[in-house]
Amino acid sequence: MVINLYQKNILTSINKKQRKKMTTYRVKIKTGNVDGAGTDAHVFLTIQGSRGTNTWVNLNDESDNDDFETGDLNTIEVQSASDLGEIKSIIIGHDNANKRAGWYLSYVEITNPDSGKTWNFIANRWLAKDEGDKKISVTLTPSSVSQLTYYKITIYTGEANDAGTDARVYMNIFGSKGSTLNLLNLDDPNDKDDFEAGNVNTIEVSAPDDLGDIQKIVIGHDNANKGAGWYLDGVRIQNLRTKKQWVFPAYRWFATDEDDGRIERTLTPGQDMVHYDYINTYPKDRENGWSEELNGVCHDESNWYFTQNGNLWKFPVKHSLNEKVTKENVSKGIYKNHYGKHLGDLDHYQEHLFVPVTDDGDPYIAVFSTKDIHTRITIQKMKLPNGKKYGGLGWVAINPKNGLLFTSAGGLSKDSPIYVYKIDLNAIKAKRTDFLTLYTQIRVVDEEGDDCVDREWMQGGCFDNDDHLHLTNGAPTRGPTGGKIYNHANRKGGITVYDIPSNLAYAPNKVVLVKVRARSNQSHDFRFQFDGYRNEPEGITYWDLDGKGAPGISGQLHVIMIDNNGTGDDDLYFKHYKKI
Repeated sequence: MVINLYQKNILTSINKKQRKKMTTYRVKIKTGNVDGAGTDAHVFLTIQGSRGTNTWVNLNDESDNDDFETGDLNTIEVQSASDLGEIKSIIIGHDNANKRAGWYLSYVEITNPDSGKTWNFIANRWLAKDEGDKKISVTLTPSSVSQLTYYKITIYTGEANDAGTDARVYMNIFGSKGSTLNLLNLDDPNDKDDFEAGNVNTIEVSAPDDLGDIQKIVIGHDNANKGAGWYLDGVRIQNLRTKKQWVFPAYRWFATDEDDGRIERTLTPGQDMVHYDYINTYPKDRENGWSEELNGVCHDESNWYFTQNGNLWKFPVKHSLNEKVTKENVSKGIYKNHYGKHLGDLDHYQEHLFVPVTDDGDPYIAVFSTKDIHTRITIQKMKLPNGKKYGGLGWVAINPKNGLLFTSAGGLSKDSPIYVYKIDLNAIKAKRTDFLTLYTQIRVVDEEGDDCVDREWMQGGCFDNDDHLHLTNGAPTRGPTGGKIYNHANRKGGITVYDIPSNLAYAPNKVVLVKVRARSNQSHDFRFQFDGYRNEPEGITYWDLDGKGAPGISGQLHVIMIDNNGTGDDDLYFKHYKKI
């Protein structure tokens, strides 16, 4: 058939009118989190509206190669030749094809973008020949609530030995409005082996009602499978509509052969937990003029401070640390003090820098003013409680909430604790050499509180704003001379976070036990990898740099690693983490 130009224009006009009549519906389908909830069958949907009915078969989420699997939230756009009006009911089901046909449907949400109206349909049931009422389709009417409430649940498994579980985890959430959300067999659809040591698993669920303030949760597991015992750091729940969050710390075993033998616990809201996501490394593999023997880092409100090969540096926060700098540049706010001795990881407090110094006789802490880093104010030689000098002095960390200074004489062990000192700023002003007074001692133990945590090659320390002490340790993988191989690349080295009591009492001869709260690892979110030939962790600082204009840098936790393999200066790897 030959179509002339006049006929073609008429057909084009008709097609445009038809397209104008088409109504798009955005359909969200949530598959449940129960065991075997996903389906490989072909899913269909019928919408029955006040102005008509339409059916779509073999629904497909183009952004998901394997849709309608356990925990999936699939979004599909379907088109109707006309607006179906007010949706009265839907029929949803599948054709029972393929081996894994049974399907646990949680809910369906349908939105008409043109009108902005949304309808919610709660199912929470099986569509399967061998489950429930054995039906593979169901008719649903709109929920009485105009909008479902979505919650994001984040579950933090600890880094204790054998902390992960292969059992089925469940949770009941209790709200202030009298409603309860019961979740069976929790499963992170993005993690094939969830709830393993160090995992941070995230699950989104919906509730037909807003639960209000979440007052408690009951969480546990069914003790099934060989590796059932579970060490849980805690749970965070966020209402995605109101953005309100609740944190439920646990730091307990859920195991019949650990702790008190319980596999279920009731948790109430408490203090925030310490967990981080790795963001980036910047600078990375960089010789920037001051990376050789780079040891320490700290900050004040607007400046970085670094210790490096006997030098003390000051850089404005907006200076790119990737830029090569070899000397002081006052016009750019860059200052350098060549002190000439080995300077460890420093910290800042009340416009003063506290710098550990070795290779200059007895180890001591030197104090500098942030206003003029060229002039040393005073020093104090460090003595152990028995009067002997420190065997090493690699780091200091000052709690900004109370001004207590923490350090150690080399590594940490049962016989080598962390020493805590009270700072006398008036003594510093008077340039006295006794500005530090021993306040108490701390021994670090593992998550369970059972065993002392040994740490060799202490490198750096810092505090966040919530009494959490962050420490780095570890030698180059093959040791400082290449002769001895140190196994520091996983649980023995990297970053460890400790929960320091906020009410530490003055007791210089007493040893207080504190527990590990987080550890860096090699494969999960909080990773600090230094498995190269001569990689070495160094200083660490906590500084919220989101939106502060620091080139290439964001997040809250910032950690130095240097690579001293090969020729030339050490290569700088500055790692950055976001607190979550």
